[in-house]
Amino acid sequence: MGDSRAAVLPTAAFTEAGGERQALLQCLRYRRRATPRRPELACLVMKVILAAAALLALGACAKPETLSAKPPDLAGIDLARGPGPSYRDAITVASVGVSMDTGTPWTSAAGPAQVQEALVQTLVAARLASAGNGRFRLDAVLLTLQRPYAGFAMTVTATIGYRLTEVATGAVVYTTTVTTPGTATLDDAYMSDTRLRIADERAIRANFSTLVEALYALPDRGPLTSSRRT
Repeated sequence: MGDSRAAVLPTAAFTEAGGERQALLQCLRYRRRATPRRPELACLVMKVILAAAALLALGACAKPETLSAKPPDLAGIDLARGPGPSYRDAITVASVGVSMDTGTPWTSAAGPAQVQEALVQTLVAARLASAGNGRFRLDAVLLTLQRPYAGFAMTVTATIGYRLTEVATGAVVYTTTVTTPGTATLDDAYMSDTRLRIADERAIRANFSTLVEALYALPDRGPLTSSRRT
């Protein structure tokens, strides 16, 4: 009787150990099947991150486009009435410079040449530009272009100084400093550099539009007589 009980105990112990062993083997098989999926998922996530980083780096390193010479929308100005007779088709853009004030520099891809071309096109559209050497000379100085560092809606403020001179007499007919804002949002462009360029253009074109309104409001100077030439 004692011997049979002694024989049963090892058998039960072996059966219990065998069950645990089978469970352990099943667990290892499951882990072997599951383990490869984790590196694959990690690689996929890493590829997405690297691709996004590459796109951001490409956008940051891309050279921003220069200012377009497209003139501003002058729909709000009575072009049919035009300027005073002495200013109509009589203004030549002489020069466009950049302020030497290093505290508030003109930091933009829009340089003097681009701004000058845009200003000429604006005067042509407003019937102010002279085809040759006009009676009046217009000089402009790019004083400041205040640009934000970042933001979804970027507003740039352009300040440009103007001086209108009668060539024959050297008389300064008109001088002014115009400050105008221009805004670009995510609806205009996704990349921040592109939004800044668009805001630059809008601020400068708004500046030109304000100048045209001022020139239209100048009183007519009448014909240039010989006594005024001397």
